[in-house]
Amino acid sequence: MRPAISGPLGPARSPGARPGGGSPAGRRGAAGRAPERGAALLVVMVAVAILTALAVDLAYETRVSLQIAGNARDELKATYLAKGGIALSRLVLSFQQEVDDAFPRIPGAPSPPRPQLWRLMSVDSELAAGLLGGAPSPRAEEAGGTAAAAGPRPGAFQVAIEDEGTKMNVQLDGLGTGLLGAQVQALYQLVCDSRWDALFDREDENRLRVSRQDLLVYLRDWVDEDETTSALAASFTPGGCAMLTPPNPFEAGFGDENYPYDRGDDRYRAKNARMDSLAELHLVAGVGDAFMAAFGDAMTVYLTPDAKRNVNTTDRSRLLELARIIADPPDQPLLADPAFAERLQKLVLERTFNGILSLSPADFGQLVESLVVSVDASLLAEGPKSPFTDRSSVFRLRAAGRAGDVVKTLDVVLRMEKIQPGVPMPGRLVHWREE
Repeated sequence: MRPAISGPLGPARSPGARPGGGSPAGRRGAAGRAPERGAALLVVMVAVAILTALAVDLAYETRVSLQIAGNARDELKATYLAKGGIALSRLVLSFQQEVDDAFPRIPGAPSPPRPQLWRLMSVDSELAAGLLGGAPSPRAEEAGGTAAAAGPRPGAFQVAIEDEGTKMNVQLDGLGTGLLGAQVQALYQLVCDSRWDALFDREDENRLRVSRQDLLVYLRDWVDEDETTSALAASFTPGGCAMLTPPNPFEAGFGDENYPYDRGDDRYRAKNARMDSLAELHLVAGVGDAFMAAFGDAMTVYLTPDAKRNVNTTDRSRLLELARIIADPPDQPLLADPAFAERLQKLVLERTFNGILSLSPADFGQLVESLVVSVDASLLAEGPKSPFTDRSSVFRLRAAGRAGDVVKTLDVVLRMEKIQPGVPMPGRLVHWREE
């Protein structure tokens, strides 16, 4: 064995020694233990990732469950707010009936103007707070909105009341009332304008073309009691909207009234009974989405067969319809002037203080005559054969309740009835729909 050699650069290494020192076996052992120290870190990272995913999923599920519970709470609250609005509206309309009874009709005497309470006051949560006590609802400005914002404010309700008596009654079942002729004539004048020709000069999906006269017959056949088609007994002026009808504008025909409904894939039969809702009009031949978009807001099916049309409206189009019905002759050129309806509406608003006070049919006829349009005075006289009145007993209520971000809407039709004179009633529900 050679001796170790030392020198100025340091101790001499033996021939078998390698840089780094230590034996090869020791170095291999150290290299084998290095991966074991990294495995612990990997296990910890995987465990943290799994626990983080579980925690995020649990937090999300908790937040969703809390939101669902909050929406269910708000929906329940909004529903009962809307129902509370319906109850308050029934109370207001019951007071209106008492006011109407305080001004009885006297034959031959002019009817004094009566206040329209449901037009005078806004039926909402603030009215409820004022009448019944409690804190008023927060103002729209405080909630970040404006006073003209659409819909009720958070935690509040609003009710829009419509007088169904001012609309066109399309239930053609008043055969023994003596009012059916005027009712059919008014309905024909509603649809006879030339701007609606596109609704009647085309075929539907069943290749059926329905004229204006056919529509009147189909409406009658839908509610009559027999299975045969009806025929329209009326005379028409060429090129105009004038229609002369006898007291009974229909006579018996010989065809099958179900012919229009046997042409499609979904065949059905005429109901032969009164319509229960306005949506049922879609089943009548000739009535489609375009027709309802044009005339749906002006029609009703909730009036009784002997119900008369109320002249107390401030809507310009309905005022023009009334003027055309009472005009004699009905095709006077002045009625086609767009400025006529505007002037008539202005007169009605001035006379009724923006709809707060009522007008009698005779008063309305005087306003039309003041615009140089001659009228048929027999239609405006008080009596059982007159198709007009100044009182209504059927109203449509659209109540919207809001709680948080949830809005619940109720569409209700109310018929004010009395068991006996002098006994106020809250009204009978004839239609109820929740949205």
